[in-house]
Amino acid sequence: MTLNAAKSAPAPKPQTSVVPSKQHQKGDDERPALSLAGLQFFFADISRKTILWHEVGSQSFNSEVKDLQEAPHNEALRHLSPEDRKNILRLVQGAVREGKAGPFDVGGGPDHRIPGVPIVAYRYELPDGRVLAICFPSIGENDDNPGRVVLGLAPILQHFVASSTRVVLLVDNFGYVRFASDGFIKSFQIEDARLILGRNIAHIQNRVGRTIVSLTLAALTRRASATGRGKFLLASNDSLDLNYEAMYFRVGGTVGGVLFSAGHVGGDVDFANVFDICSAPILVVNTKSRMIIAANKAAMKTYQLTSEVLDSRPITEMLLHPSNYSSLLGAAKQESDVPMSVPVNILNGQTKKKRFKCSLVDTETKEPKLILETRS
Repeated sequence: MTLNAAKSAPAPKPQTSVVPSKQHQKGDDERPALSLAGLQFFFADISRKTILWHEVGSQSFNSEVKDLQEAPHNEALRHLSPEDRKNILRLVQGAVREGKAGPFDVGGGPDHRIPGVPIVAYRYELPDGRVLAICFPSIGENDDNPGRVVLGLAPILQHFVASSTRVVLLVDNFGYVRFASDGFIKSFQIEDARLILGRNIAHIQNRVGRTIVSLTLAALTRRASATGRGKFLLASNDSLDLNYEAMYFRVGGTVGGVLFSAGHVGGDVDFANVFDICSAPILVVNTKSRMIIAANKAAMKTYQLTSEVLDSRPITEMLLHPSNYSSLLGAAKQESDVPMSVPVNILNGQTKKKRFKCSLVDTETKEPKLILETRS
C-alpha cells in the first residue's frame, strides 16, 4: 500500500506556491502538521523538501481518517521537538545514502524514561527520477504489522464517560495522549482539547501541570499501576485534590499505556469553589512541614500571599512566630472552641493581631493538617 501511494502521489505543480498567500494563510492549528500518534507512514521528497504523510485520527473520538496530507518539511514537523526533527533528518539521510535506515526512536520524553515510536526508512526512486525516503513505524524485521502503532480505545472511552464529570486521560505506551474526557479538560483548565490530544505528555507539562506528567511517566517506566489520593498541581499553579487510579496495561507487543481515572475528593461537589467562596480567611497548614498547602481567596488577599510565596517558605518564617504557631497547634489538639489571638506578620510589612479558630484534620495520617480560620 505504501509503494502504491508513493507512485500515485501527485507531484506539486512548479508554479504553485507551497506557502499560502498572506490573505489566505491559515492559523497555526489549521495548517497540516505531522502527528506521531496515529501515523501510518510518511514520504520525504528530497528534491522538493516536502513531506507527504498519512495518519488515522486514533486520538479523536470519531476515529476520523485524515487521509494524505502534504507540507514543506519545516512546516510538517513543527509540532515535534528539535531532537525528534534531528532524528527524522538522520533517518531520511541514512535511507537515501544506504537504502535503509532505522529503526530510530522518535517522540520519546525529554529525559528518555519512556520509549519513542520506532520508525524505519527505505530509499525509493520514482520513474521521473525523484528520490523519496519512505518512513513508517515498525518494531523491526519481525514486525508483522508495520505502520500500525495505534490504539483504538478512545471511541470506547468516549461512550462510557460522555455524560460523566469523571476525570479520564488515556496515554499510550509511547507517551502520547489519545483521549481526554470533558471532565479532564475542565478540571485541568485546558482551553482547547486539541492542544493536548496527539501530543507526548512529556512535552505538554506547561498545559497540564507537572503532577499528572510525573505520575504517568512513572507508571509507564515502572510498568506498574498506582492508586491513591493526592494533590495535582496544575499549569496555572492551582491544584486539585483527586482520588485517582493510574492503571498500566499492555495488549500485545505495541498496544498499551496508562489509563488515568479520577474523581474529586468530594464527589460531584467542587469543594475548592466552596473553600474560595468563604468570606473568612482560611489557611490549611501541613503540621509536619509547616508549609501552607492551601489558602482561600480571602486569606490570599488578607495576608498578601502569592502562590510563589506559599511554595517557598513555611508559615513560621513569614506569617507566624514559631511559638505562636505552637500555641495555635496546641489549641487545635485540645479541640478548643475559643478563638486564640496572636500577631500575624502580613507580607505588606504590617503586623496585626488576628483571632484564629484552630482545627485539625487527617489526624489518622502521618501528616495532619491544621486549619486556621480567622474570626472577626
